[in-house]
Amino acid sequence: MPRKLSPVRIAEIVFRTIKKQKHKSFCVLSREERLLDKLFDYLAKAGIAGDLGDDAAMIGRMAVSVDSYSEGIHFNSLVPDDSIGYRAVTGAVSDIAAMGSEAKYVLISMGLPRRVSDRKFFGLYGGIKKACRKWHLSVEGGDIVASRSLYISVCAIGPAGKNIRRSTAGSGDILFITSYPGLAAAGLELLKEGADKKNILVKKFLYPDIFSDDGEKLFPFVSALMDSSDGLIESCQSISRASSVAVNIDSALLPLKKELLVFCGSRKKTLKMALEGGEDYYLIGTSPASKFAKIKTPVFRIGTVTSGRGVFLDGNETGYKGFRHFK
Repeated sequence: MPRKLSPVRIAEIVFRTIKKQKHKSFCVLSREERLLDKLFDYLAKAGIAGDLGDDAAMIGRMAVSVDSYSEGIHFNSLVPDDSIGYRAVTGAVSDIAAMGSEAKYVLISMGLPRRVSDRKFFGLYGGIKKACRKWHLSVEGGDIVASRSLYISVCAIGPAGKNIRRSTAGSGDILFITSYPGLAAAGLELLKEGADKKNILVKKFLYPDIFSDDGEKLFPFVSALMDSSDGLIESCQSISRASSVAVNIDSALLPLKKELLVFCGSRKKTLKMALEGGEDYYLIGTSPASKFAKIKTPVFRIGTVTSGRGVFLDGNETGYKGFRHFK
């Protein structure tokens, strides 16, 4: 029998349901988001829901995140084995950074086809080794199972840091990002076209950088923070929903790399790739205007937070969408 919910917990569920109904009028939830909302309510009713909804979980004195990479969804035969392993670690470590913490340990689980070669297996682990050396991580265990297709699941763990949430943005805050958007998405397109893997944009997709200590540095100045792995627009939607605010992106402020402009050939296509493209792993956050000028870490101001709901581009509703697992 599920344990009886406390009056406080019941009030939280009711408040969340009210917020959810309000959100429906302002933004369309993806199937993934609807599934998660239903799951959170399901767990809450059973009395087993923790503090859900952010990039990583704060459990006692530890920050914990899990990220999974699946063949046919996150990678295909065009992606080198070492890149698959590298990117799998990158995603989990970035989630920890977005909470103002820094990962120290990883657990690696793999599902491998029964006839996987040693060369492929150690190719995957070559990328894992590269990422772990770069961000000073140690592999503390994991699991290997037979699977019809390849997948990697990485659990990253580190000392709990500042616990920066995506649900605490406020009206009047400044919206910012820590790096250039759209580069990995352009790199993926170039990879599909047969471009050299040494191309700067292709490398941004295959071996993305993360900002593992930026979250901790930004903590004194930010109100909300998350990583941008699903794209700028999708991340802004997440902040809008979690914080019950409207987010307005100023297209004139978006930092657009010269290489991206050259590849896209037009500002319209460049803007679309910058807004929708994922896998860049920069951080996106909000900061009260009084604190934003004090930020020492390099960031780009790209918009503002106001009262209301939804994400807007230059004050208008936008049809841009980021990556969604269930369309």
